[in-house]
Amino acid sequence: MKQFPKTIIIVAILIFGLTGCKNNSKAPEKEVSSVTLGNPEDKDNQENKDDPEVKNNQDVDQNTNQEANKETGQEEFELKEGTIESVTYNSKAIAENLIKENTEKKIHIYLPPSYNESEKEYPVVYFLHGFGDSAYAFIKLAQRGLDPIFSEDSSKEFIMVGVEGTNSAGGSYYVNSPVIGNWADYTTKEVVSYIDSNYRTLANAESRGICGFSMGGFGALNLAFLYPDVYGAVYSMSPGVVAKGDMDEVLDSWKRDSGFLRAYSYAFAYNTTPPYNTTPLRDGSKTDNALIERWESGYGNWKEKLDAYLALEKPLRAIGLCYGENDNYSWIPKGTKYLSDLLKEKNIEHTHFTFLGGHSFPGNVIGDHLLPFFQEALVWE
Repeated sequence: MKQFPKTIIIVAILIFGLTGCKNNSKAPEKEVSSVTLGNPEDKDNQENKDDPEVKNNQDVDQNTNQEANKETGQEEFELKEGTIESVTYNSKAIAENLIKENTEKKIHIYLPPSYNESEKEYPVVYFLHGFGDSAYAFIKLAQRGLDPIFSEDSSKEFIMVGVEGTNSAGGSYYVNSPVIGNWADYTTKEVVSYIDSNYRTLANAESRGICGFSMGGFGALNLAFLYPDVYGAVYSMSPGVVAKGDMDEVLDSWKRDSGFLRAYSYAFAYNTTPPYNTTPLRDGSKTDNALIERWESGYGNWKEKLDAYLALEKPLRAIGLCYGENDNYSWIPKGTKYLSDLLKEKNIEHTHFTFLGGHSFPGNVIGDHLLPFFQEALVWE
């Protein structure tokens, strides 16, 4: 009984010592690196991240994902981000115009994740946007699609360049015209030369592709057929392509869009004196019928365009066409199929893809269409 106080004292010392060690100890910190996509998390989410139970659950989820990757044979990879650079280019080609067009144009360049970590040279794919659309918006879309794929496999990365084709009339159609300036020369000579001079590119046609949508789909086809010594492959989405004799249907679809009619006339069927634009009356007169032929020569005349292309004796490495079967411009599916039939007739190899959609990109346009097309078509050496 006399030893009882000593026992109490010893137990108290042990409890105090253990408690003191626990309060003064520090759990080992885990270094975490992460990539945040989208907007920063709000305060409540940040507080949840600091909660020990949430952290434990995240660790369990991470371990589970790692095990799942091992079971499926899927390798882990770090998501690396490419970069986008936007530059202003002062064009001498566009300066030759009658409407005092602004000659300073933006060029948007997507550089793949490995670009700033290597000395490699890369193929380049040029993108031409539609009437009223934005080249920058598409390049941002392309980055979201390409970054994860290039992070996992960097063996066939490429640079992507968005060319702004908007002018004061609304759209340039990427053609040469005394009214709006020489946009074909700007796109094919000035922009390509600038990119090859300022970035590490494989500066040859076999490593250079072009693609586009709507107005830009026409532009991509037109420039590829005119300059197969510059572009080695072309992919055209819902392009402005008119079948022979269908100009009446096209004009009907544009009749409530005076801005588009004016811009199209400036590009293809212009006057060289004010007001520069002229629209067919469709009154059956000889003069008006001749004007309709001029209008059709823009988005149409594909037989003549293909004959001129074949005469160059420089075949493209790949040609791709796609469109939505329910395009609200019904002449686009008809026109693209007409072009596809002409290509077959002239033994020109190409791919022809249709999807259940309207006047839009096909689903997963980057991962399922542009990426595999150009990775197969272009040369990486």
